[in-house]
Amino acid sequence: MMNLGLHMLAKFIKTLAPKPQLVHVPVDCSPLQHYPGYLPGDEALLRRYAVVSARVNDDHYLDGFGVKTEFQCVPFLAPQNLELDRLQLPLPDDGFHAEGIEYAALLDAFENRILKSRFTAVEVGSGWGPWIGLAGVLAKRHAVETLCLIGAEASAERYALMLRHLKANDLIAEASTTIRTFHGAIWTYDGEVQFPDGNVEDMGSAATDSASKTDYRGHSIELKSTACSKLSSLCNGAGEIDFLHMDVQGSEYELISSEIEWLSQNVRSIMLATHSRVIEGAAMDLLGNAGWTLRREKPCRFRLTDDQTSWAGRTEADGSQHWLNLNPTN
Repeated sequence: MMNLGLHMLAKFIKTLAPKPQLVHVPVDCSPLQHYPGYLPGDEALLRRYAVVSARVNDDHYLDGFGVKTEFQCVPFLAPQNLELDRLQLPLPDDGFHAEGIEYAALLDAFENRILKSRFTAVEVGSGWGPWIGLAGVLAKRHAVETLCLIGAEASAERYALMLRHLKANDLIAEASTTIRTFHGAIWTYDGEVQFPDGNVEDMGSAATDSASKTDYRGHSIELKSTACSKLSSLCNGAGEIDFLHMDVQGSEYELISSEIEWLSQNVRSIMLATHSRVIEGAAMDLLGNAGWTLRREKPCRFRLTDDQTSWAGRTEADGSQHWLNLNPTN
């Protein structure tokens, strides 16, 4: 009886012990000081889908999800700096581009889609289209019957890279797959805005409706006109959107506030890249009051010593907010 009692006591004490943390928490780092943005269960979520052996070849790499990325599509990347373990499982990040919270947000949307036979993903401020690329590869591997991918990019050079990236992953328009791409900026109206004529490697370029000779970071720029579209116009006819990735370099609040009713009616989840604490707070008020649920988040990091530019211009690492809309009306 004493042995049984001790055994039960040991089991009870074990239930009181803190659960193991993710293996990606830095050594000797208090959980209060480590802010990964993703959730404790997200490592298991990523592992369920990262089933392809990552590898680096002469002209491209293949990540754990099976996405092929040609080095020409990521001209800012030094291939020799890639780490296979991070390409295999991008926690806390993939080592060069995106954080674990972004991967978790897309996989969350894919795993919890209402109709398993379809998936619709939209990426604005697309760059070379990494998120619609990943969405498409996942959908193809998991036999999604109806796939819709929509991407928008204002830089002509990066828009061409998006088309190339989709083609490299066999994501082409066919009977069961809709591919819609837009060379232009997402804005609060349809028409034209100004966009910097800059280096393809500069992933921080932003559209503007002003004629300023400097951008939000204080960089000298040469502007040229480019097409712009509202989100609702870009996605017209696409039906319910399972996942929206938005990375628009400081204009995120203006865009979501101008179309909050449309978003609440048509979009199930948003991965919002944020570029200032001001934007983060405003987005939390706006989406929270509209009935959205903040599922994952990580605040941006900014330079304390820079007081010559806006808060967005001082940001050196984007923040992330993953929002869920549990009751879209359409």
